[in-house]
Amino acid sequence: MIEHMQKQNMTFYRLLFLPILAMASLLSSCGEDTGTNPNPDSIPVPQAYAFASRFQSGSSSVNYGGQTVRNLLIQDLSQKISQLGTSGASPITAAELLSLYEYNDASNLSSTTSTGSLPAVERMYSIISTGKNLSGKISKAQLVGRTDNADDLLRSWFATIEQLSSDQQRIGTPMAYTTDDGLNLYELVNKLLLGSVAYYQGTGIYLNGITERNNAAPDGESAPYTEMEHAWDEAFGYFGAARNYSAYTDVQLAGSTEDFVGDVSGDGKIDFQSEYNFAFARNAGKRDAGSATGRNFTKSIFDAFLGGRTSIVNKGTTADLIIFRNQAVEEWEKLLAATVIHYINETLENMEELTSESTPENSLELNEHWAEMKGYSMALQYNPMRKILDAEISVLQVLIGSHPVYAVPGSNGFNTYQAELKNARSLLQEKYGFAEADVLSW
Repeated sequence: MIEHMQKQNMTFYRLLFLPILAMASLLSSCGEDTGTNPNPDSIPVPQAYAFASRFQSGSSSVNYGGQTVRNLLIQDLSQKISQLGTSGASPITAAELLSLYEYNDASNLSSTTSTGSLPAVERMYSIISTGKNLSGKISKAQLVGRTDNADDLLRSWFATIEQLSSDQQRIGTPMAYTTDDGLNLYELVNKLLLGSVAYYQGTGIYLNGITERNNAAPDGESAPYTEMEHAWDEAFGYFGAARNYSAYTDVQLAGSTEDFVGDVSGDGKIDFQSEYNFAFARNAGKRDAGSATGRNFTKSIFDAFLGGRTSIVNKGTTADLIIFRNQAVEEWEKLLAATVIHYINETLENMEELTSESTPENSLELNEHWAEMKGYSMALQYNPMRKILDAEISVLQVLIGSHPVYAVPGSNGFNTYQAELKNARSLLQEKYGFAEADVLSW
């Protein structure tokens, strides 16, 4: 592991500083242009997400601290719920969960997200970025197939978790956050937040409106970046990849915390803003690792973000930027769909293990994987540029249903629901053109 991190450190420094030095060299030679280069200020596409400021010499123009805080809040809120299922846990109130969902800097709270064996550079939310919460950025759109929105649903789930965890027969077990009909609220809260905040903001707000942003002047008197540069960075921040994302293997991204973080700066700490891979970035590695055809979400998404940001620095054409934008959005959507398929497969496998005595209490893996399937399928709606239609999402929700099905293999109930899940999988396969081999191996 040490050898791996040392290699990663050296690689990152080369990736980080070479494009900056190259840009400085190009800028200094501006007056000696021979006419062979129509844009002497242009930079090549870097291998790491590192871009120098056009306005402040020696400064980086990359900034997405707010997105880092929101990714941390999603993880920390989910972790707070999951801990209810551990031995010695204490009940939790809806107000405690709302303290993270509606986070206020006056609370002076710090992230509980693990960085493995190394400490974090900074854990306090308000020091990473001020004035950030989840409730203010969540989509208020009505959920497809329902009469409420994500905010309404989350608040009702928080109240249910308070009620469940106050039951002494449940606290300390997964039933402290699982309803009697098998809804694992820990997973449902996490996945709905990833969709209605991170995926929605990244695709629907920042990438969707990127061409309308200003790219000629600093975004404020002291800003080292333009409005367009900053918006692109914020979308990348919601995707949640480390800045040297390409240095990670699929196995590392699918592994433990020690594998998907890296001290690339060499300071003996992990910086959440540059050296940590969050949920979507890790999911890309997991789906790549499970692909039978060599599908490469990590590369296609990272290449799109790098190419688009470079095009913005180089003041490229709108048409070129749209190509990169569309690639990032489309591949992110496909990643989400592939993840739904993965959990359909996991749910089908768990159902095969059911017995006549199966109940929510002894079907924990089924509850967990069903909730992940359901939560990610709900998240699909939050990209306004999405390929999948509302009507298709509605069909998907009907096929998946409203709770896990406890039916013994071979029974009518089992056969019916198994067929419905396979139909849901086929719907996604056909919509996104996934290879049969991948659909079965994810």
